[in-house]
Amino acid sequence: MSEQSVGIDDDESVSPESVIEFLEFRLDGNRYALELGRVSQVIRKPPTTRVPNAPDGIYGSVTVEGDVVVAVDTYAVVGLDRPFADPENAYLLLLDSSDTPQPVGLLVEAVDGIERRHVESVSPPTEGGAPLDDRWFRAAITDDDAPDIHVFDSHQLIAALHPVDAR
Repeated sequence: MSEQSVGIDDDESVSPESVIEFLEFRLDGNRYALELGRVSQVIRKPPTTRVPNAPDGIYGSVTVEGDVVVAVDTYAVVGLDRPFADPENAYLLLLDSSDTPQPVGLLVEAVDGIERRHVESVSPPTEGGAPLDDRWFRAAITDDDAPDIHVFDSHQLIAALHPVDAR
């Protein structure tokens, strides 16, 4: 484990104020993250219903505990080729309801787990340092032992689904 990653079972005492928890996941084989507080639930193999003629970026819908959740095709939104035709092998990251106007989930290929990171390892992303367009990210996690992990800005992803009408 690197110095920036703080293990939950570490003997050293680390104040809660100096640690941020992230849900780390993969898109196109690259590691990314969301702050844990922005994710309410992770669903493996979501039973997704395709929505015909849906706008770009919307894969379909999923019913979760009686709520209809918009399943966002995260790959289409950020400009990647989706590695699955059907999300039977995907994960749905359900965003916290206080962050979205309606229940929304992001389809991703894998979930690596929850990591606790020291605040000093988290900084604004460097321009051009991400494998995707910089606009998608709010921060980067520096790890001396691996490439930076870019932290998605979920608000940017959702905003991309509702482009402003340029009349």
